[in-house]
Amino acid sequence: MMKKVITLYSLSCLLILWFAGATPVEAAGPAENDTLTFIHITDVHICNLTGYHPAFVQKRQQFGNGINTYPGFLKTVPEKVNADFVVVTGDNIDYYEAETEKGGMFDTQIEQYARILDNSKLPVYLTLGNHDIASYRITPGPWTGNNQLQAGKARAAWMRNVPCFKDGTYYSHVFNIDTTTFRLIFLDNAYYSTPEISDGELSFSVDPFQLKWLDAQMNSSPSDIEIIFMHIPLPQGKPADDKILTEATSTYSSKTESFNLFSVVEKNSSSTLIFAGHNHINDINRYKLPDGDVLTQVRTGALGYDANNWRVIKITKDKILICQPGSTKTEHTITLN
Repeated sequence: MMKKVITLYSLSCLLILWFAGATPVEAAGPAENDTLTFIHITDVHICNLTGYHPAFVQKRQQFGNGINTYPGFLKTVPEKVNADFVVVTGDNIDYYEAETEKGGMFDTQIEQYARILDNSKLPVYLTLGNHDIASYRITPGPWTGNNQLQAGKARAAWMRNVPCFKDGTYYSHVFNIDTTTFRLIFLDNAYYSTPEISDGELSFSVDPFQLKWLDAQMNSSPSDIEIIFMHIPLPQGKPADDKILTEATSTYSSKTESFNLFSVVEKNSSSTLIFAGHNHINDINRYKLPDGDVLTQVRTGALGYDANNWRVIKITKDKILICQPGSTKTEHTITLN
């Protein structure tokens, strides 16, 4: 069987290593069901704005009620569609830390988000997004606005508070669905690119050590199907076109890590499916790879803006069904040869 790669963006955590319908390879016994169903959401932007600088609260208040509504979503929607787990591909919270009314920096958002996940009946996988490691300062000065200068502290907090990150902010797990093996790979592409590493449009940066790890993961088996979860998507082509990817990324320099990431995926697969977030839109794009295979990129809108921005994904041994946002009606089908 030819090796295939399915990438879900824009990017994820395993809170429970056992769920109905899929069995980790490390666990004994076959999978109980022949279909694995999960919900893909992204850009939840949970935040508790109590005590923060009034100017900051005014700018971010559109997300302020999520901390009250998100637990209800996790309790009702997955059960309604009979999901086995939930995937959140980044921007779980709106910020890691922000300036308070008194001028200090306050950083309890991760802990509050983790408590919400603790009450979920189903496993929840996470990837980190740019907001998950972001700091916001309002007082005029050299670091006014949004920056990622405390990203190290933020990642450490995620690792302390969320079990799926206990070994690091990128990881993988292997599961058997019927007779097919799926490798779920969760990447950390939360860093924005900077002028030092990119000449083109603002994108993301993946460190070379993570790329080497990804390459090793994708070479671990000649037959498994790899599903990669990330937050920030690869550069967008025209809707549903067959544009050559090298042309679609022509605005990016050779320094850009998105190209390097794609090179790893391209080298190790015959076709790719991408599930993305970050841009807060629902759409599907197609690209033709240099070897003639097709890349399909599926992006899901921000749950923080619209409670119907969720997709049901059904995986069997030979196909993947991608549902319309907020519905169980199939929008796109990927056949696995």
